[in-house]
Amino acid sequence: MNTGLWLLLIGVLLVGLAYFSYKRAESSLLTLKKEDLVSYYLELALRLLPFPFWTLLLGILLILAGLVVLLVNLSRGFFY
Repeated sequence: MNTGLWLLLIGVLLVGLAYFSYKRAESSLLTLKKEDLVSYYLELALRLLPFPFWTLLLGILLILAGLVVLLVNLSRGFFY
């Protein structure tokens, strides 16, 4: 059960980190968004692809794995 909770916690932290990276990149590109929308989305994709995208993906996978571990432990009735 502790393993599932830890996986959930780490997953939520990684998703939060990816979200804050997205908001930081979005706020730094506000002037570009007003000028040219296509360039804005291209630049946003280039800024988010290396780190925040993979962080978000790993966070979602860890959340799903944590939920599976928790549900399996709860269905057995064991809390170890």
